Amino acid sequence: MNKLLIVLGAPNDHMGNLSQIAKDRLTCAYHFYSANNDFKIICTGGFGQHFNTTDQPHYDYAKRYLTDRNVPTEAFLGCPPSSNTIEDFRMTRDQVLEGQPDILVVITSDFHLPRARFLYHSIIGYPRVVFIPAPSTLPDEQLSGLLAHEARALQKLQESDGIK
Repeated sequence: MNKLLIVLGAPNDHMGNLSQIAKDRLTCAYHFYSANNDFKIICTGGFGQHFNTTDQPHYDYAKRYLTDRNVPTEAFLGCPPSSNTIEDFRMTRDQVLEGQPDILVVITSDFHLPRARFLYHSIIGYPRVVFIPAPSTLPDEQLSGLLAHEARALQKLQESDGIK
C-alpha cells in the first residue's frame, strides 16, 4: 500500500532551534508515524525571512527532529525548500499526483488547518487525503493572535477565490 505523510514546515530560529509550532507539528507526526510506520514522509520548508534564516533548509531540522526519535532516514522522500504554505503544496503537488497514494495525510497546526485545507484543495485537490491537526501548546495570548491572523488570511483567500 502506498501511503504518504506531509508535515508542513514552521519557524526555527537563526541557530536552527525549532519553534514550539514546529515541535508541535513534528511531535504529532512522530506519534502518527510510530503507529503507522509504513508511510513515507515529506517535511516541507526551506528558507525565508519569517521562518528560517540559517544556511540549512528548515526540512533538515525537521528530519533531524524525527530521526533523533528513531524515524529511519529511509522513511523520507525528497523534501521541498518551500517558503510558505502555498509553496508547500505547489512543490509537493507532483509527488502526490504522480505517486497516487492510497492515502495522503497532511499534518499542520490546529490553528493553521482551515487555511491549509483550503490551499490544499485549491492547489493539489487529490481526493484521498486526511488532515490531522497538531494540537498547539502555545500560550493563549500567542495562540489568539495566530487564530486571528489565520482567520483573516483564509477570508482573504476565499474572497479572492483561492489560489490558481
